[in-house]
Amino acid sequence: MPDVTVKLAIGNFSVEVTGEQAYVDKKIEELVARFLSRKPSGEPAPAPSAPPETGGKQMSPAEFVKLSKAKNQMDRALVLGYYLEKVSGYSGFTSSELAELGKQIKQPFANASDAVARLTGRGLMMSSGDKEGQRAYALTASGETYVETLIEAEAKK
Repeated sequence: MPDVTVKLAIGNFSVEVTGEQAYVDKKIEELVARFLSRKPSGEPAPAPSAPPETGGKQMSPAEFVKLSKAKNQMDRALVLGYYLEKVSGYSGFTSSELAELGKQIKQPFANASDAVARLTGRGLMMSSGDKEGQRAYALTASGETYVETLIEAEAKK
């Protein structure tokens, strides 16, 4: 039987397993159970603060921004970056993609590249290589935590 390769990437966690189908299936199940079902402290992983899907459909970027307490363009850029990573499954995004999302939700950025540069300087975003000839970015752990607090703050209202 030919070998198969399975690549699994969730957030910052990624793994690639190659081998016979039964071996690959078993290893993926073990890795998911070991690394994704529990926090390192042994406590069960918390439910996501903002579910990416409602009623079987993916949440729109506008709905996701409304879930947050984003007050300005910087907050909105972080929330939309979080949306691209966590809901849409992007491993990185460009400032052009953020600008396009801003237009889609009818809250355009004055300058998305400037917002990204400022957030990178504050340590809430970081460079993640290139994507289609443009510099790509990703949220840092601090950026993700900040967005989650924006979402939780709005949920408590």
